[in-house]
Amino acid sequence: MSYAVVLILLNLAVGVIIAILSTRYSKKKTKSDEDYFTSGRNIPTALMVATFIAYAVGTGLLFSPAEAAYQSGFTAMIGYALAISLAYIVFIPVSKAIREKIPNGHTIGEYTELRYGRFMNLVTVITTTIYMFILFVSNLTGAALAFKYIGGVPMLVSVLVVGIPTVYFATSGGVNAALFSNGLQSILITPFLIIPAIFALVHYGGADKIYDSVLAAKPEFLEILNIPGLEFAVMIIIAVCAAELLNQTLWQRIYVAKDHKTVSRSLLYAALMILPMTIIAAVFGLAVVGTGSEVPHTSIAGAIFIDETVPKWVTTIFLIVIMLGASSTGGDALSGFSSIFSIDIIKPLMPGLDSAKSVKTAKIGALLLGIAGMAVAYLAPSILFLLLLADLLASSAVIPVISGLYSSKVTGIAAGVATIAGIIAGLPMFIQGNSFRSFLTAILVSGAIILLSHLLSRSRYDFTRLKTDIKKI
Repeated sequence: MSYAVVLILLNLAVGVIIAILSTRYSKKKTKSDEDYFTSGRNIPTALMVATFIAYAVGTGLLFSPAEAAYQSGFTAMIGYALAISLAYIVFIPVSKAIREKIPNGHTIGEYTELRYGRFMNLVTVITTTIYMFILFVSNLTGAALAFKYIGGVPMLVSVLVVGIPTVYFATSGGVNAALFSNGLQSILITPFLIIPAIFALVHYGGADKIYDSVLAAKPEFLEILNIPGLEFAVMIIIAVCAAELLNQTLWQRIYVAKDHKTVSRSLLYAALMILPMTIIAAVFGLAVVGTGSEVPHTSIAGAIFIDETVPKWVTTIFLIVIMLGASSTGGDALSGFSSIFSIDIIKPLMPGLDSAKSVKTAKIGALLLGIAGMAVAYLAPSILFLLLLADLLASSAVIPVISGLYSSKVTGIAAGVATIAGIIAGLPMFIQGNSFRSFLTAILVSGAIILLSHLLSRSRYDFTRLKTDIKKI
């Protein structure tokens, strides 16, 4: 039996088992249609920490940091690790405002519709939908590329092996299934990441040899004040923090938690644990610079290093980690979009939609996104490019959206114009390859318009409407 077949069967078995267990848990946990979206709003700290860790593992930890290190060096690697952790820290005070002002909420779209009106709501829903789609696609792409170039598995087969079980549990079980799968995956991911890392360091000759080999190949990659690396670090911190503040997956997690203390404590614990895990994963990408190995696709630079320095069985463990991370974050993206599709897209078109039909609609939305995502993942786009594109959209929208939680003077027209202006200002620079300037421009332009609205507007929004008008499904 070939290694490719073994890899397919092993990962398919793991994926199917997680999907079955997750959907069974969801059936027991889901007592009402509301629970499909919010899981009873009573999830404890332990599972919340697990879900935040499992969400971060995937493109945000296994692929993009290593790709950044491979392309820009040490400073970019540390910047990415800080970005993922800081995003959770920054989200703590924002999550408190969300829970206090919108206690019965489900999605970002509900909030922007009521706070800003249809124009800004349309802009926000489009932005968050694109982000959820890219998040799902990028995770499937990363797993499929690793399986293809390391295991010899065809792209189509890899996409289906990871995609179908993920779409199944996210569609069938909603947020409960996503939470349970996160718990299982976080238990497996940590040791399965550390084992390959230890083997790789030992077999390659330790951290000193990695340092020496990179120094010989590209000494500028180890300079802390390396300008390209610093620019990337600043850019990625802005990008990731902005994206996570508008991430429906994380907004959904705010609503499923028992209380804000649970949310804040879970975010803090997860941030502290994710920082070293990200650095470990990113080091693989930096190390492959020193080996001079052929990297057929930059998104799997770290996986290439693992494959060339450890026994095959250890490589297999790392590939299982990749599958778990892709399935975990991909499932979260589908679960988040299912809420957006049902509550923010379909319900405004069909105001009479009851709770049971809302759940059915959510399942259809997750299925549609899953099928479309698998089709795009087959084309194997650059993961880092995809995520940065989504992050640019988020950077343009983050100040307009979040400022509405704190300022009663910002208007819907100003928020919508600010978001669109930020995108228009930053996108040409991004397309030209100047990501650093594009992100700074996008966030500064949108922020300036919001500041003007706050200073000049005479309107006053009544925040009590967010409590009284947004109700359970």
